[in-house]
Amino acid sequence: MGNAIAKVLFLLLIIAYCALFIQWNAEPTFMRGAVVLDQPYGYALPLGWWMLISAGIGAIVMAIATWSQWAIQRRRADSTAATVENAKAKLQELAEKIKQQRQEIAKLKETAPSQLQPAEDQPEADQDSL
Repeated sequence: MGNAIAKVLFLLLIIAYCALFIQWNAEPTFMRGAVVLDQPYGYALPLGWWMLISAGIGAIVMAIATWSQWAIQRRRADSTAATVENAKAKLQELAEKIKQQRQEIAKLKETAPSQLQPAEDQPEADQDSL
């Protein structure tokens, strides 16, 4: 609560200073924007307003620049998270295949001894001929 009060008081001080700054710099100043056929075009405002307007425009430009960088980083983070999720799914799929292969190997090991023993009616191979 105290933090919020401090922020509000700080903002009020900034607004009061801006109002006083405008009053201190109340002399109108002509700001020329363009010259067409020797005719200057622009606006005459107090110097304080020109300062506040330029600060406002700068704040808007910096907010857009900051937001665009944040958006790029967020998009990259989302893309990376999607890649990680795809890799996890593929890893899980491979783990399931490995589990199935191990089960098949276990089944083959159980049935293999009976299949590898020579049948009674078949003669055994001659050891010397090999």
